Amino acid sequence: MEKFLDRFWPSQNDRWVMKQITKIEKQSKRDRYNVYLDGVYGFSLARRTLEESGLRENENLTETKIQELKDKDLESKAFDRSLLILSYRANSSGEMRRKLTKNFEKPIIDKVICRLEKLGLLNDKEFAQHFAEDSKKGKRLVRLELLKKGIKKEIAEEAVQEKDQEKELENALKLAEKILKRYPKEDVQTKKKKIYENLSRRGFSYDIFKKVVSEMDI
Repeated sequence: MEKFLDRFWPSQNDRWVMKQITKIEKQSKRDRYNVYLDGVYGFSLARRTLEESGLRENENLTETKIQELKDKDLESKAFDRSLLILSYRANSSGEMRRKLTKNFEKPIIDKVICRLEKLGLLNDKEFAQHFAEDSKKGKRLVRLELLKKGIKKEIAEEAVQEKDQEKELENALKLAEKILKRYPKEDVQTKKKKIYENLSRRGFSYDIFKKVVSEMDI
């Protein structure tokens, strides 16, 4: 009940302690603005945050409003950072969360992740599908790498199962051919052993190994 009333009847401190915006000044080297309160520097805002808030000189602000502006500006910073990260390559939501954790707190990150998902810029299912299809590794290793990237187990499993089997076999054959070139004078059993060991390390199954040996007629 108390929290409900606070929405309409602020606490005495917040209600009466007001600070006046005495100056809004653009920073010389950045697209940000310094906001002075009662003649003293108070905080800074990005131009976008300033424009969206509609702040004007001589306006009075409560401490609550000031904190809201700071939080909104911080969220804007985190969002811009996320767009920069995505400009290099697609990320899973788990990867994005870990990268943003270096500079931002969880509540801000949660808002940014939610915003990116709504915009379609983060989609773990699509990310997992593309990652699995593009990988030249075996399904076992692809599954493990997806889990390390924070993809949920069921999504990772679905992406791995949808991976093109012919393409996986093609990748395994190419790897086996490279291995054989390293051991041209070895006997058949040694060649098979080397192929199996290397394919296994790359996440390929025993079934794929058998198909490779059959295809190459070793």
